[in-house]
Amino acid sequence: MTSFLCEQIIDFEAAEAYEVNDIEGLIKQVKTYLAESEGKKVVVLLRNAHYLTTRAFAILYNYIQEPISTNVVFVLVSADKSKIFPPLLDFVQHD
Repeated sequence: MTSFLCEQIIDFEAAEAYEVNDIEGLIKQVKTYLAESEGKKVVVLLRNAHYLTTRAFAILYNYIQEPISTNVVFVLVSADKSKIFPPLLDFVQHD
């Protein structure tokens, strides 16, 4: 496992913000932070990820598939792995 020290954590609660526009806002926030803080690292903690809608998962999946900066790590936390978008599960490390 690679170590990753970060300067910023974005705590995102999906139980309260689970629609497409919420994920688009999160992605915009990540892009803005990375643009303003060249070289700094950010961790996005996406809590209760199983609440995301299928479209929101698709938007997140498409963003993660893009050649994004190696300075960002997404951590999805869920109590129900069966509700996570299957293509996303195939793409990420999980237990």
